[in-house]
Amino acid sequence: INELDIVTDAALDMIEDKFSAVEDFELLEKNEADILYRSPFGLKFRMHSCDSRKMIQQVFRRGCSLEFETIFTQQFPSVDFEACENDEDIFKQAGLHFIPPCQREMIAVIESAKAGALPPLINVTDIKGIIHSHSNWSDGGSTIEDMAKNAMAKGFEYLVISDHSKTAVYAQGLPVEKIYEQHLYIDELNTKVAPFKIFKSIESDILNDGSLDYPTGVLSTFDLVIASVHSNLKMNIDKAMLRLMNAIENPYTTILGHMTGRLLLSRKGYPVDHERIIDACAANHVVIELNASPSRLDIDWRHLDYALEKEVLISIDPDAHSPEGFDDVKYGVLIAQKAMLTKERNLSSYNLGEFEAYLQNRKRLKNI
Repeated sequence: INELDIVTDAALDMIEDKFSAVEDFELLEKNEADILYRSPFGLKFRMHSCDSRKMIQQVFRRGCSLEFETIFTQQFPSVDFEACENDEDIFKQAGLHFIPPCQREMIAVIESAKAGALPPLINVTDIKGIIHSHSNWSDGGSTIEDMAKNAMAKGFEYLVISDHSKTAVYAQGLPVEKIYEQHLYIDELNTKVAPFKIFKSIESDILNDGSLDYPTGVLSTFDLVIASVHSNLKMNIDKAMLRLMNAIENPYTTILGHMTGRLLLSRKGYPVDHERIIDACAANHVVIELNASPSRLDIDWRHLDYALEKEVLISIDPDAHSPEGFDDVKYGVLIAQKAMLTKERNLSSYNLGEFEAYLQNRKRLKNI
């Protein structure tokens, strides 16, 4: 978050007087209707003052994208905002199904609302399993058993342990002998935690040529494989696409992890052709991860509509390195809501039986 917009009917002079008493808040700009402050933590607050009769309209305007607002006001010029008590009244006047604030970004959602075709929002309660998690076998902070017990306590039906692979030496990635040892340990744990289930996975590094960093004999021992780029991130688009496309075409790649490698507010992702990647995932039956870590949120939600159009399955995954990290799924859900992702198109919303069946069917399809 870079800036918060706050709408109030308080006078700007009163706002300025109150903020002047707050230590370390910096006044950045002021005009006839707005006053902008920066907090000691760097977050900006834009205070917009308006007549109380204009409150609903101003809240609506500042709660949607400029593109959405422009098209909405062009198509529904007769909406009387001053007669509205809340934003639901705005859509009633327009003759539309209610569009939640999180979806007031794209023009397409207006057409869906006209047709009465807005899908139900995916919710945190729709997440049935934790896919993509790291234990203390690599760079996680908890044992697999503790991760499983916490997942069970939170009501999840399964846990995918996907520790780092051998190339990720910095993250204590697993050599082959450790993988086999871990698999035996997971088998033992599964007898204790049933009907809950722990799945054997790995976050396999995508190497410079796009290959994964284990031979097929090792990859075949996993229930699923998450393929991700972690090294040599300073690539041009040709190099990035070569690596990603080759990884997607590997039959053992089940999920493409954090597609661009971005870290929000600290590192831009490497350049990619999102549509080509999505097309390749559709052709190769590869799931695209929506990495729910608040520092990633990768794939960017603005590309999800094309993925859904191409019937590519998405997976909201927390990339958890501790049980506390499971809660990050909420950020992925909030982002997914913006793109109208439904639980039916999200892999981590599959219940245990559906998830097991999906993995088995995909292995048969890929003949692996």
